[in-house]
Amino acid sequence: MDEFNKLPNTEEDTEKAETIKKIKEPKRVKLSSVIIVSLLVVYLLSMAVLILVGTGYVKVGSDKKDGFDGERFEEIYELLKTYYVGELDEETMMLNALAVYAASVGDPYTQYLPKSTADSYIDGNYQSQSGIGVRVTFSEKPEGVFISYVFPESPAGKAGLKKGDVITAIEGTAVSEGNYSELIEKIPGVEGSTVALQVLRGTETKNFLVPRGNFTVESVEYLMLETAPDIGYIRIDGVATNTAKEFKNAITSLQEQGAKKFIFDVRDDGGGYLDVITEILDMLLPEGPIVRWTTADGTEKANHSDKEQIIKAPFAVLINGNTASAAELFAAALRDYELATLVGEKTYGKGVMQTLFPLKNGDTIKITTAYYYPPYGDNYNETGVMPDIEASLPENEVYFTVTEEEDTQLQAAITALNNASAQD
Repeated sequence: MDEFNKLPNTEEDTEKAETIKKIKEPKRVKLSSVIIVSLLVVYLLSMAVLILVGTGYVKVGSDKKDGFDGERFEEIYELLKTYYVGELDEETMMLNALAVYAASVGDPYTQYLPKSTADSYIDGNYQSQSGIGVRVTFSEKPEGVFISYVFPESPAGKAGLKKGDVITAIEGTAVSEGNYSELIEKIPGVEGSTVALQVLRGTETKNFLVPRGNFTVESVEYLMLETAPDIGYIRIDGVATNTAKEFKNAITSLQEQGAKKFIFDVRDDGGGYLDVITEILDMLLPEGPIVRWTTADGTEKANHSDKEQIIKAPFAVLINGNTASAAELFAAALRDYELATLVGEKTYGKGVMQTLFPLKNGDTIKITTAYYYPPYGDNYNETGVMPDIEASLPENEVYFTVTEEEDTQLQAAITALNNASAQD
C-alpha cells in the first residue's frame, strides 16, 4: 500500500490498493531476465511516444531535449503504420507503454493509472457493497470457505453466521481447493436474492439461506478479548477515508465495555492515507511531532499533535512482514513516545510518500514525492520496524484462522500488557 500526500488546491486525492493486495518481498532475477525486461521496456516506451506523436500529443523535430529523440520515434511509428501486417491497437499500446514509462524510474510505487483504475483506487474495497458481508479465505481442513470476519449489521450477521464458521457447500456444491475461487463468486449477488450455504461450526453442520443485501465494508474491527476481559482489541485493516472515525468509535465502544488496556492489530495492514493515520495518532499522542518528511527539493516539514489525547492506557501493537507504510508509522510513533510495546515480526519497510496528480484526460499518475519519518526515529524505508518482542505464529497458520488461544502473537501482546500493569 502507498502513503498519500494531498495535493494543494485540488479535490481530495485518494489512496488504497485496488483490491488490498498482499505485499510481497522482491524476488531475485537472473541477468537474462533483466535484459529481456529492459528490451521490453524500450519497446513499450517507443510505442508510447509513437502513439503520442501520431495523435498529436508530442511535437517532434530535429531538436533533442533531455535525451528525448522525437524524430526517431516518429520514423518508427510511420514504418509500423505502413508495413506492420496486423492491426495496431494504439490505445492499448499507449496505456501499456505509459505504465512502463512511469515504472521505469525504478521506484515500485510510482505508477501510471488509467481512469478506470484510478477511480477504483479511491478507498478500494472500503465502500458500500452488495452481498452477505463476510471476509473469507480457503480452509484446507476441513475443506471449505473459512469466515474470518462478519461485518456488523450485515446480512450474514443477521442470519447467524459467525467468525470461524467454515462454508462447506454453496448452492449444493461442495467446496474444494479446485473450485474454491469459482464458488465464492456465487456468494455476492443482487440485493434481495438469496444464497444457500452449508456451514460446519465445530462438529455441527448447519444450513443457512442468507439474503443478499447492502453492507458497509469497514476498515476497523474491534471486540473485547475473551481470554483477557479487560483488554480491548482493535484491528486496522487499512487506512481509508473513514478509518479515523471508525477508530474513535471503536475506542469509545470498548471503553464503555470496560476496556482498560488496548491491543492494536496492524498485521497485514498495507497502509493508506498519511493524513488519516496522522489524525488517528493525534488522538493517542501527547503534544509533539507526529510525522516528519522531506520532499524532492530538500524541504523539511512536520505535522504536530495539537489535540487532547482521547485515551491514556497501556497499548501493544501487533506487526508482521506485511505491515507497511502508514501502519508502520502508527507503530513506530507510539513506540517513539513510549506508549506501546510492539509485538510480532519485522515490518515491510516502506517510508516514502506518494502524491496523486490528475491528468487532463482523467487518468492519474502516482509519484513518490517524499521520504517520511516517525516523530523521533529514523526513516525505515527498505529496512522495516523491529518489534520489541519477537513472536511468530505456529507454522503454516495465519492469525485470522486461529483462535485467540492459538494466536501466539496475540497472547504475547496480552502477556506484555499484563506484565506492564503488574510493574506499575
